[in-house]
Formats: sequence, structure tokens, C-alpha cells
Amino acid sequence: MKVNEIRFRRKGNYLFVLGVLTLITVLTTNSCVKKPVVEDYRMLPHSEWHQDTILIFEMNIPDPKKVYNLSFTVRNEGRYTYSNLWLFVSIEPPSSKVINDTLELTLAKPSGEWLGSGLGDLYDRKYPYKQTIFFPEIGKYTISVRQGMRTPNGILKGIHDFGIALDKAL
Repeated sequence: MKVNEIRFRRKGNYLFVLGVLTLITVLTTNSCVKKPVVEDYRMLPHSEWHQDTILIFEMNIPDPKKVYNLSFTVRNEGRYTYSNLWLFVSIEPPSSKVINDTLELTLAKPSGEWLGSGLGDLYDRKYPYKQTIFFPEIGKYTISVRQGMRTPNGILKGIHDFGIALDKAL
């Protein structure tokens, strides 16, 4: 064998091993990324959430034996004048009693620094709501969300988007 042929074979083996390692890395990385079962957002026109506007999200639960994590995502503008957001949440199962809840989401630190990630004048933050829960019935669940902030005219300015995410719990 000539020296050039040996170098070529080593280079070919090196490229083959490198390709296999890259493929394994990509497959492993993609399999570890949790994809939400449900992810749904509502854009609020002119970044104004009227007190009488109810955001409605529907999700289909096919297996009542699985455990889930339910989260809310808020995208607020820098002009939002509050550091928190009060919400009235209702979860309506297919055939049983509606569950109502009131919760407060903290959007900024006491110093005024926005929490979450920012891009320009928009800030996103995901808030865990119900962790490791199960939905006891098969079928369509409806989640209704209404803002509960006290504003002079009932209009909350500076909330750009609001969403839910339902992930399988590990």
C-alpha cells in the first residue's frame, strides 16, 4: 500500500466516525426536547386586555392516566405599568364540575426589572400553574382566563399575548 492510500483511508474513517457521532448527537438532542401536548396563544389587539374579555383555550385529553404540567405564558410590553398580573381561571372538564381559581403572576422584580426573556420591548415568561396533574376524563377541557387587575376604565394596557402550554410530566 502506498502512503497516500493509507492517509486517504484514515481520513475516510475519520469522516465516517465524525458523521456517526453527529447523527447520534442530533437524535439524542431532538429526543430530549419536550414538545408540548397543547400550546396555544391569544394575541390581544393593541396590547389591551379588557376586563370583560375572556380568553378561551380548548384541549383534548385522550388518556386520563397520563400526568401533565399546565403552564401559562405571558408576553408583556415594557410600557406595562404593573409588576404583577391577577388572573381568574376556570377549568371546565367534559362532564363534571367547573374548577375556579384566582392567581397572581409576578412579571417584574421589586426593582422594576422585568422577569423572563426580552426581545426589544417585549418580555416573555412561562409560569407553572398546575404541576403533575391528571385530567380524570377523556375529552375536551376548556380553560377560560380573565384578567383581574383593577384599572380605572377596565382596560389593562401592555399585555401583548397570553398562552397556555400542556406538557407531559416526567
